[in-house]
Amino acid sequence: MLCVRCQVAEAQPSSVQCALCATYPGHPRTGAEANGAPAVLRSPVALGWATAGLFAAVGLTDLVSAVLDLRLAGLVGRLADGDWAVAEWVGGVEQFTVWTGHFWSLVYFASIVVFLVWFRRSRVNAEVFDPHGHTLRRGWAVGGWFVPFANLWLPRRVAVDTWRGCASPADRRGTWLLNLWWVTFVVDTVLGNGASRILRRSEELDEIARAYRYVAYSELFSVVHAVIAVLFVLALTRRQDARAHQPWPPAAPGPLPEVPDAPAPEKV
Repeated sequence: MLCVRCQVAEAQPSSVQCALCATYPGHPRTGAEANGAPAVLRSPVALGWATAGLFAAVGLTDLVSAVLDLRLAGLVGRLADGDWAVAEWVGGVEQFTVWTGHFWSLVYFASIVVFLVWFRRSRVNAEVFDPHGHTLRRGWAVGGWFVPFANLWLPRRVAVDTWRGCASPADRRGTWLLNLWWVTFVVDTVLGNGASRILRRSEELDEIARAYRYVAYSELFSVVHAVIAVLFVLALTRRQDARAHQPWPPAAPGPLPEVPDAPAPEKV
């Protein structure tokens, strides 16, 4: 019979719990009692490619914004030096910057929504492959991003468990790409917030020009992060798709049925 706690593994002959639940009572429960519904395997391929495409669009928009901000920094610097002939150019570049910012906000919001759907689906799929290999319940795949301060490590914990949970026995690659994605995400967030704060506090023309350069540099780093995020999403998607198409380990063969010996032929 199934373990009464996790509803996944077979119970021990002398108990109503499996060996893992009996030995480690605090491990995450992955059955209907903990998550409300059993984990169901669903393909992450379409969502993975959609997420990667939106991340690529965000990175491309960041690159355009960086070029515009560098151009704007140069024009404002010339204004600070007394070259007022470029004032008209400043207005035109600022208008392009505003339009690019609106487009970036739209694509970025869409990428967040699609990413969260993909991230949760990947977490549930990993639970199918490895029911006992998760330290956090599946709800944290989305909720962990919205907890102040804890969102600096909760989503990474979910991602690590998901990455390892869908590994085949022959695939033991490390988590260096995942760690690189997470480090660039944290650094990108810090740089972006810092550059925006400097720009808001700038008053003099030379300060504004310098702040636009800081914003452009942070946007260039965002391009790097977007590239790494695309690679991570595609890598995890391929990893899960390959695991789903692998044959499941066959059950241990039972004893062969006894076949009675054929009677000896009668002598004529």
